[in-house]
Amino acid sequence: MKKQTSFITLSLMLATPALAGGAGAPAARPAPAACMTIAQIVAKDPNFSTLATALEAAGLTNTLKSGSYTVFAPTNAAFAKLPSDTLAMALNDTDLLRSILLYHVVPGKVSAKQVMGMTSGMTAQGGSFLVTMNGGKVMIDNATVTKADMIACNGIVHVIDTVLMPAMDTSMEGAADTAEPVMAEPVMAEPVAAEPVMAEPVATAPASVDLMSIPATPMGMTGTMTTTTDTTTMTDTTVAAPEGDMAMGDMMTEGTTLYDMIVADERFSTLRDLISDAELTEVLMTTDYTVFAPTNEAFENVNAEQLALIASNPDVLKQVLLYHVVSGKLNNEDLSAATQLRSAEGESLNLSVDGTVQMVNTAMVDGPAIEASNGNIYAINELLLPPELVIPEMPADDAMEMTDATMADTTVATTDTTTATVSTTTTTEMAPAMTGNALVDALSQPQFSTLLSLVQKADLVGALTASDVTVFAPTNDAFAKVPAATLDALMASPDALKQVLLFHVVSGRVVDDGLKVSQLRSLEGSSIDLKMEGTTMMAGVLNGNDLMGGTYSTRIDAGNSVIYPIDSVLLPPTLK
Repeated sequence: MKKQTSFITLSLMLATPALAGGAGAPAARPAPAACMTIAQIVAKDPNFSTLATALEAAGLTNTLKSGSYTVFAPTNAAFAKLPSDTLAMALNDTDLLRSILLYHVVPGKVSAKQVMGMTSGMTAQGGSFLVTMNGGKVMIDNATVTKADMIACNGIVHVIDTVLMPAMDTSMEGAADTAEPVMAEPVMAEPVAAEPVMAEPVATAPASVDLMSIPATPMGMTGTMTTTTDTTTMTDTTVAAPEGDMAMGDMMTEGTTLYDMIVADERFSTLRDLISDAELTEVLMTTDYTVFAPTNEAFENVNAEQLALIASNPDVLKQVLLYHVVSGKLNNEDLSAATQLRSAEGESLNLSVDGTVQMVNTAMVDGPAIEASNGNIYAINELLLPPELVIPEMPADDAMEMTDATMADTTVATTDTTTATVSTTTTTEMAPAMTGNALVDALSQPQFSTLLSLVQKADLVGALTASDVTVFAPTNDAFAKVPAATLDALMASPDALKQVLLFHVVSGRVVDDGLKVSQLRSLEGSSIDLKMEGTTMMAGVLNGNDLMGGTYSTRIDAGNSVIYPIDSVLLPPTLK
């Protein structure tokens, strides 16, 4: 109705000539600003260049020029989190890529306010995503919405920090089913206020894509997403809610993070790759920091053998990179006034001014601060090495011959100063991969022998190694609790076995605050309920106030994936 009223008002304005200077001549009117389609927004924003390439490769660019859609758009930084082989595989498989991208698309216009009133939603790919709140932020599956309500002519764009992976595609085992889905009847949302919010009619998409409607089931959430008025012009900032609507704040307009800025600047491509290898991407997307960022040229000036030894050892690499990070958002004046700063690695950085050049240890700062939403970045011309750094001498090839006996258990402190998060789990650092995949190596531990044999029997090794995953891994003792008849039935039914195993797996690396949610979406499609009782963490299926599942306390890092050993086998609610 608001849109219709605005069009009527515009028509009346154009039909009524304005007189200038009393002479009767119509005054010149500025041409109305042309709105941009979703495809144009993606194409013109450099933060979406990877997404634009993927849409073009999947033949979906024209689809997003018409119709009426909502897109959860991953940034370049989000794509950079994916293993390079996974991204290459998707880009070389049109059907697979198309399926992944359509999992980010919802038919019709779904505003931030409507998203917050949902527990799940149906995508154009046919799968459903999970909507949860985590620390005042809205999560779509395991992705955080970092900016909401970018308005296009034909829909809405919400920016997310992680690529969403549908359950059917995580296996990477074949092309997606390209048969056109039957158009489902729209499922209307229950009212979130006295007056229900009605979804706009979905325009007909091009023949190549038949999109399904989105169910919007309110869950009574409270949050801080910002609503917008219904308009056909794009805005780069969140529009204030109209008078009388609930004030939702601006938590969803956090802007571009430190990691986003590093990814977007080609001078830091080497640093970007090392940050990903050291699993520090999330660190630079949350808390406020100042980063002294070595340029590509700075890395080229390091002895190649020495750099290879640093890069081959995750602990040493993390130590070196955190030596370049300082807590807080420091501007140029702050640097000029300081003589020493404490790095996130723990050792101090010496600051001085040489004429007009700011120095950090012996490195020169090149130019003013690069501002991000959660800190500042200063380009420097040298790689900084902590004074107490011990560079490993053993080449990576020799390290691969290490046995399971070299794995060490270390307890994570209650407060982790490098990530500013709280954890109560014990972390096991895995030795370098012995089979070529860290996750498979981790599951090769004796306590997981039953699980690994079942994963192999169900032909799910590819599903677990194609991208980063989180596995709630039943131990041998957990399988011993399962009645023999139940286990025999699973062994006799490949589909049921695969269903049960995938119910233990979540797309992406879920750690620390990521576990402080009520539900996670499994690759099987059902939700895993999470519950905390004192210091005991539980996962399973909630039945009233009782959670049917198991407990876990230990975290095993396996490359970019993570494993939580669990003392019970989880059975999905859909298992028949």
